[in-house]
Amino acid sequence: MTDPRSLFDFAGILFAQAEPSGIVEHSCRIAEHTLRFRFAGRGLASRLLPAFGHLERAQPSAADLTILCWDDAAAGVSTPEPALAGTEQGVTFLDGPLRFAADHQTRRLEAYDASRGLALFRVPDHATLSSWEPGSPFLRILHWWSAGHGLQLVHGAAVGRPEGAVLLVGRGGSGKSTTALACIGSELNYLSDDYCLLQPGPWPMVHSLFSSGKADGNSIARLPLLSPAFAAGLKDPGGKSIIFLAEHCPAALQRAAPLRAVVVPMIVPGNGCTAEPLGRAEALRALAPSTLFQLPGERAKSFGAITAVLRELPCWRLRVGGDPSRAAGELLGIIHHRAVQHAG
Repeated sequence: MTDPRSLFDFAGILFAQAEPSGIVEHSCRIAEHTLRFRFAGRGLASRLLPAFGHLERAQPSAADLTILCWDDAAAGVSTPEPALAGTEQGVTFLDGPLRFAADHQTRRLEAYDASRGLALFRVPDHATLSSWEPGSPFLRILHWWSAGHGLQLVHGAAVGRPEGAVLLVGRGGSGKSTTALACIGSELNYLSDDYCLLQPGPWPMVHSLFSSGKADGNSIARLPLLSPAFAAGLKDPGGKSIIFLAEHCPAALQRAAPLRAVVVPMIVPGNGCTAEPLGRAEALRALAPSTLFQLPGERAKSFGAITAVLRELPCWRLRVGGDPSRAAGELLGIIHHRAVQHAG
């Protein structure tokens, strides 16, 4: 066991000694910040980079966050295990600007030093990477980083237009992913079906993180435009398929928009779709628990950011029937109504 702080020195030596031909680099823009990914090994890069394929490329020299990524098998190293006390499953350790998370079962390790804008991501072998990981990679690191830059990573979907977007929130199975994916091919663009970044303020913004889309068999049957892509997509243990929309419908993707409303979908019988006003307290119950549970650490700050955004926005209940494509018209109406109010 080693002092977790020394892992940054270990990673620095690993990348300094690695063959240049084995290093994969990619830089992109997220919410006006530059993120730089450096991989010691092409296998891990090929699994984790496609989710960011829709984001604007950037110069690596001005990175606000650099993530060093490696798997021991490809890099030919044995990463020291950090001396972190915790449960049998793992531990999250926060110490000033330092953040560490270790999963004792999978031997997965994540670390972040806010003072240096540097993060580490290590797994023993990219071949054993969790099947859900390619769809939403580096979630914990992005959560830690965003909390220090006036942003909040949330569990929610988002669709919209350049003039505004709506955030779709709710527990798993509430219909937010299917509703967001069903908007592809309509007048609305796609920002997210599962996770996105909020920028609180008097005029909140929502930013896209991943180009991935996830759906189970029942949802895919209601998404005819995307069914062929899902048939060939990645599969996760929960029965969902994962696709990267930057590869299939790049013109339907949008990176950011002013946030105009928070919408809580509910699956109902029939094929209709209707929207009605909803209290902020109920919208908070739909958004906060899943975000805080899935993204541990910085919980007080996260709750404050979420409530700050909800204070600025109207909230709606969206009752979605068996034809989720009808949701696009209702959501477009909410966006236009709020955009007109904002302009006035």
